[in-house]
Amino acid sequence: MMRYSSCLVALVALALCACNRSNQVNELQKLIDEGLKSGKQEIVIPAGEYRVAPHQRSHLTLNGVNDVTIDATGVKMICLETTRAITLSDCENVTIKGLTIDYDPLCFTQGHIIGLSEDKKVIDFRIDNGYPDNLEERIEIFDQNTKELKRDTYYGWKEFQKISDRTYRVEKGDDYVYNPSVDTEEIGDILVTNNTHVTNGSMPHAVYSDNCKNLLLKDITLYSGNCFAFFETNGTRNTYLRCKVKRCPPEQDYVDRPMRIRSNNADAFHSKFAHVGPQLIQCEASFQGDDGLNICGRYFFSLGASEGCIRIVPLGECDLTAGDTIEVVTYDGERLPLLCVKSISEGGKISTEELERIKALPSNDNIKTALLNPENQYQNIVVDKVVDFGLGAVVGNRNRMGNGFLVKDCNFSFNRSRGVLIKASNGMVVNNVFEGNWISSILVTPETWWLESGCSDNVFIEGNRIIGNKRKYAINVSGSGYSQKPAPAGLHCGITVKNNEFENCLSPMIRFQSVKGGELVGNHVLESDKRTEAVTEIVNCD
Repeated sequence: MMRYSSCLVALVALALCACNRSNQVNELQKLIDEGLKSGKQEIVIPAGEYRVAPHQRSHLTLNGVNDVTIDATGVKMICLETTRAITLSDCENVTIKGLTIDYDPLCFTQGHIIGLSEDKKVIDFRIDNGYPDNLEERIEIFDQNTKELKRDTYYGWKEFQKISDRTYRVEKGDDYVYNPSVDTEEIGDILVTNNTHVTNGSMPHAVYSDNCKNLLLKDITLYSGNCFAFFETNGTRNTYLRCKVKRCPPEQDYVDRPMRIRSNNADAFHSKFAHVGPQLIQCEASFQGDDGLNICGRYFFSLGASEGCIRIVPLGECDLTAGDTIEVVTYDGERLPLLCVKSISEGGKISTEELERIKALPSNDNIKTALLNPENQYQNIVVDKVVDFGLGAVVGNRNRMGNGFLVKDCNFSFNRSRGVLIKASNGMVVNNVFEGNWISSILVTPETWWLESGCSDNVFIEGNRIIGNKRKYAINVSGSGYSQKPAPAGLHCGITVKNNEFENCLSPMIRFQSVKGGELVGNHVLESDKRTEAVTEIVNCD
């Protein structure tokens, strides 16, 4: 693979005035490639609008680039298909700054509800003028007046039926039962769902980096994306400074149409398998279709262990190597002392009895289907201590969970799920604002459901302001194994929740569970008309 670096300090100033290059669909990649081949360390892209076509399902690609700054201040990159905007792989010390990313057509569409059955099982809606018309199901429903989410997420929608030009019907599943406290949608409310437009296939996520080190993504704004907005895998201390995932203001839209209701389709920021966790500073995310931020690693499902040998079932790549430190969480949620991998070897097929037991475990459907593949081969992990436990434990690499993260001075608000989801250690969530999130604003927990590790040690949650969290446990430190019972103390260690402010949140506002050596101090309720219980709920802590 060719790698670019230079000891020269030079500048490619390709133009000084704003420009519109809407008919030159490959120019943005060409400008960057020419700057790299010239050995420049700083490449300035002329300000203006660039309408970009994808190449191999990515609109812009950087491979093996070192020690380069790409200054895209004033540049709007409009992606012409609903596939990835930017791919960065094997890059180190690369800065991209000032870029705005949008899509034409958008990665979502929206319309107003024009008909409802009496039990709200059947919804008719008409696509708003100016919005695309190739629907995929990922439905959210927003209030026509406040433009905020109207109801909790419903899972189980049937396929869209086209009933006339730009008018559709969608029906809830056969097991749907009307609940007036949940099914609050009304005629006139706004239905949002995914939209797709590709010619040669699609890759998920808007800005994706893999195996990159010390990236700096600075002042990048994203107005649409097909899955995660910013997604990194196998990263090392990548920084996101003042990056924003937000609705496009009508005055900045390239089409005259009603205000956009969604920003991005799924998570705003997501980090997996990082050697050193991401640094998010002064970032913003709102009105996207899922979590604001998720930092996590990978769990391997375990068939059990005896003496010093653990049997795991890798789904895809196994990133464990001799010398790695691993954590084990048993079926009942007990976290065992850390172990060191001594060797890894091939095992055999999963037994019929084991497959039957896996069927009974609570798990994401896709993950369970993968685990139940009769061709799966388990691997034997020999460790440095004697361990003995049954089927249903999970094993994670402590070196690849995103430890050392920072989330500071950010705003994660108005999404259907979590503001920040932490499954890593030695990090800080400090001085952030969270408003109008529908689950927890800050959640610290491993998730066996998704096979996402891990347990958290030495995490500081301090100085955050949480406003109008839609459910109790605005700050939630907890976790369990597959038993789904609260784990015993020691699942997390050294968690500090300090000097956080709550306004108009449901009680209990803090759940502190399964923690050993934690601290709760100085947390303060500013105002609340929803406070019916104690502020803090403590379970299984030492």
